[in-house]
Amino acid sequence: MKKFLVLILLLPLIFCFSFKKTEKPFVVLSSGTISSESTRRIERIFLVKQRINYALIFPEGLRYSGVRMQISKQDDKTSNWGFSIISTKDLYLGKADKSYSDYIFIQKPGHYIIQFFYLNKKNYPFAHKEFYVK
Repeated sequence: MKKFLVLILLLPLIFCFSFKKTEKPFVVLSSGTISSESTRRIERIFLVKQRINYALIFPEGLRYSGVRMQISKQDDKTSNWGFSIISTKDLYLGKADKSYSDYIFIQKPGHYIIQFFYLNKKNYPFAHKEFYVK
């Protein structure tokens, strides 16, 4: 009977500590260079024609090597749920890589979203970030 009670008490503890929380990929935006310090700083407002550095960081690696980067602008004049696609870029990264970085220039002010999709799952982004250009 004692063994049964100990087992019942230990089961919730085993479940709580046995599941590992996975770290999801995330996007970092910065007007300067991207470093370990700038990943902790949140920057979402940029100027027109300013260089916007971005980094896609995936701590546990990628599931698939093909990734699509897409930048969309929110606008009331479009019929596509208010979003128009500004830029799209297909990337082929190694599964052992832990990050990818590049930069963009935005020519018009507005509300933008940068999203990353796997090429075989183009309907659901695995990482995204909203930002504004003034």
